[in-house]
Amino acid sequence: MTKWKYTPNVFSKHSARICIAGLVLAISQSAGAAASSDTLSFTHKDWDLVCDNTLTCRAAGYSANDVDPASTVLITRKAGPSTTVINQVMLADYDSEAASKTPGQPLLLIDNQSLGKLSTADGDVWTMSETQFTAFKQALRRDSKISFKNNLHEYVFSGAGSSAVMLKMDDVQGRVGTTGALIKKGNNNESAVKMPVPEPVIVKAPVRDKQSRDMTPQETALIKPSIIKFTGADSDCDEERINGTWQIASLNENQSLVIAPCWMAAYNSGDMYFVISNDMSSPPEIVTDSATSWDDGIVEFFMKGRGLGDCLSVEQWVWDGKHFVHSAARSTGRCQMIRPGGAWEIPTLTTKVVTH
Repeated sequence: MTKWKYTPNVFSKHSARICIAGLVLAISQSAGAAASSDTLSFTHKDWDLVCDNTLTCRAAGYSANDVDPASTVLITRKAGPSTTVINQVMLADYDSEAASKTPGQPLLLIDNQSLGKLSTADGDVWTMSETQFTAFKQALRRDSKISFKNNLHEYVFSGAGSSAVMLKMDDVQGRVGTTGALIKKGNNNESAVKMPVPEPVIVKAPVRDKQSRDMTPQETALIKPSIIKFTGADSDCDEERINGTWQIASLNENQSLVIAPCWMAAYNSGDMYFVISNDMSSPPEIVTDSATSWDDGIVEFFMKGRGLGDCLSVEQWVWDGKHFVHSAARSTGRCQMIRPGGAWEIPTLTTKVVTH
């Protein structure tokens, strides 16, 4: 598979202290890799592109930062010839205004001319018809005024950066110059475009302790010094947190999971997670230096982009009987006050987890 040159967003506790502007994913070091992490993130002006490890690409466009209320459009396309281009539209409703009023079906407006109502896709998500979407793409390239309008508001949308992002999507999937390209169409058919990459399969093993518990004084005396020595100068944990109560969960008869409290910021926190041998005969193995929960074989990290909670990122690691394998990484898009909890689900890493 072709290696794409990119700069990943690497999470540390310091980055949690600033607002995430754009698609920020918490990519930490894991004990085992589920697959080669060939992913791509690209941003230009008001548009973002994320292509995950299966070569599915998602382009998200937004209203300009100074526009209120905002709107967002997500364009999703799987790799492979003749794949469907899916469009989704979401209009800002951060304060649940629509629940107490009657917004109605939104219209698509281009240069103040109505192209008709959008169709309901799922819940509060709308979709453009094929005719509307074709006109929408043309309007993006002409720098026309694009907006969505319902009974409550008009939501002015931005095309700034869209051509660069959709061209990059075509390029990543090998569609430039083909009849199926979004931007640079040509006469070539799509027989030679890149094929989708299968999701890695992770077999989840059972664990003894589905929940963690506080360490006993004896366990703390045995385990804590070894892990502190192991992390050494590389540990960037807050002194008050690292000196707090540690937790442990039995994985199997030979191994346990140790949770060491590490850092806390204004609206996020993170703990270090280690796999140890119960007799401490081998060095501890770090799962991640930033996680927030453990539940029945799954370590998870949950992070707000800012205190308002309108953008999130999530990561997961699954126990396979020997190691924790990085199984998921996703964000919800930009911090644009679209919805509490974010607007979209935009993964960079997706896997298929099956139970042992």
